[in-house]
Amino acid sequence: MSDDFGTVNISRADRAREVEVMRQQFRRHREALLNLAADAPTEHLAAEYRRLIQELDQSMHKVDALEGKPLVRTPEPPPMEEEPRSRVAIIVVIALVALALIGWLIWRASRDRAPAEEPVVQETAATATTETVAAPVQILTITPPSQDYGVIRKGTRATRQFEIANRSEEPVSIAIARSACRCLYYEHAEVVPPKGKETITVTVDGARAAAGELRETIRIMVKANPTIGTSLDVIATVQ
Repeated sequence: MSDDFGTVNISRADRAREVEVMRQQFRRHREALLNLAADAPTEHLAAEYRRLIQELDQSMHKVDALEGKPLVRTPEPPPMEEEPRSRVAIIVVIALVALALIGWLIWRASRDRAPAEEPVVQETAATATTETVAAPVQILTITPPSQDYGVIRKGTRATRQFEIANRSEEPVSIAIARSACRCLYYEHAEVVPPKGKETITVTVDGARAAAGELRETIRIMVKANPTIGTSLDVIATVQ
């Protein structure tokens, strides 16, 4: 239009650049909100993020509407000159409020997560304490702990020897539990001297054993305290 009517046309290129800058800011804010909604610890926070996304989308529509209208600045009257800029200012204020709300939501989410992590730390500490408890001293030991007698024919016997050691400073009276198959026989000294060793002879009676694989775990205990002891394994195949 002519200058006689008191109007000045704003450059379309300047307006386009201004609108594009706002559009880029909205896109960055929208992407940040999408990421926060996906990682939100509660559904309530996710809903708040989605609501902010809707508000930003509405603001983006307003920016698009502004871009499609002729932007004219007139000296008189002043309200007509400031109307487009007022709309832009409102949009900028909305964006700043949204950013402030995002920051508050992030702070609240981080505060809500802190109590949930505390029991994990306490549990780890308790586990570490349990692991540091010293294991009880093994008084009796068997060498070897297991022996394979191989194939034993029905009606025959097979014998092997085990060595039992007393690692304590006192003599230990021992007792050996009976086998489940009642086909094993033991010969051993009643007392193992302090820091000493004795021999335990274990015989498998093929006549009493059932045909097939034989696998027995035998418990050797301290008579004074049956909870203390060790064990040996007898393996054989009876045919």
